[in-house]
Amino acid sequence: MPDNNNDFFGSLGLELESESGFSSESADSTESIAKEKLSEISKKTIQMLDDENIFPFPENFESIFERNLNQEQNEDVKNKIRNVLESRHHNANIIALETTINSSFASLKNIFEQVGALFKRLEGLESKVFSQLTEIDKIQNPLAVKNAIKILLNDTNITYKGVFDQTRSVVENYAKMYESFLHIKKNSMFDTTLGIHNKQFFLQKLERECLIGKDFAGENALFIAAFSPTLLSSLNNKRSLLSATKMVSKILFGKIGKEDSICHLGNAEFAIFVKNIPQSQIRDTTIDFIDSLKKSTVFLDDTQIALELIIGASRFDINLTPQENIQNAKSALESAKSENKKFEIFKAASSEGADEDEEFDSDFGNFEIP
Repeated sequence: MPDNNNDFFGSLGLELESESGFSSESADSTESIAKEKLSEISKKTIQMLDDENIFPFPENFESIFERNLNQEQNEDVKNKIRNVLESRHHNANIIALETTINSSFASLKNIFEQVGALFKRLEGLESKVFSQLTEIDKIQNPLAVKNAIKILLNDTNITYKGVFDQTRSVVENYAKMYESFLHIKKNSMFDTTLGIHNKQFFLQKLERECLIGKDFAGENALFIAAFSPTLLSSLNNKRSLLSATKMVSKILFGKIGKEDSICHLGNAEFAIFVKNIPQSQIRDTTIDFIDSLKKSTVFLDDTQIALELIIGASRFDINLTPQENIQNAKSALESAKSENKKFEIFKAASSEGADEDEEFDSDFGNFEIP
């Protein structure tokens, strides 16, 4: 075990072993192809930034790069590039996580120390009381016994006040720590139950997007996905509903990029925000979401179920509030439900977007739920 281990509870003594089932020749081949693909995808991404007049911020490059990477058919090459990307963020993520945990454990450690001191004081009081009672038991003079008992009660009362003050201090520190944990949970990025972004973080991200201004706004899209009536009817209880929600969360989260966001709105509905996606690609992205779930084999209570979604999509308009953008996508979702379709794309009624909407038929290739 290294001497400079500074974790709170000490090292667990676990060793990581590197194992590989590939020959060096196969690994070299994958490495070479991955380098070529990395260069190819990077050039394609830069060209898309230029063609679509997207500002070349790092996050814009990364979001489009990930979308292009997802189209790569060679899974080994795709995973190789993804591993390299993850390693670039690994240290920063670990440091941020370690800082948060150490801060939380420092508060907890302080409480433990106070509780330890409190118990020592109580033990001291107990020892003193027994000692004085032994001495009192030896006294024959009733008046002396009375005075000794009075002294004992006075000492006990003084110690009790000290213990009470220490206990109150522990309670106050615990309340502060608990409030801090609640604050962290409230402002955290993830829903710990579903493993996706929580609703508050999602809405805050939409609000920030609305504040960046027209000059820096990219073409973004918002999707509202809901369980289909067929899927809902196959879920017999709350437990199966939660299980299905977790499965859908995991699959959808795996389909978005690092700069994109997804949250659970409640009532088996999800909101998905995708950055740097032109209007012409919204339809294909919507179908990709639906197909990614359709291809998944899922069992609940030994019964295979189909994860079917209905999606409403809309272009994200920074001139509208996050709630108004969500409502546009929900309107498209309700339209898809009423027309028995798997998806619908919101068409703005404004004259400004009328020409673009005439060129792009959001119902093209749409299909009804069988």
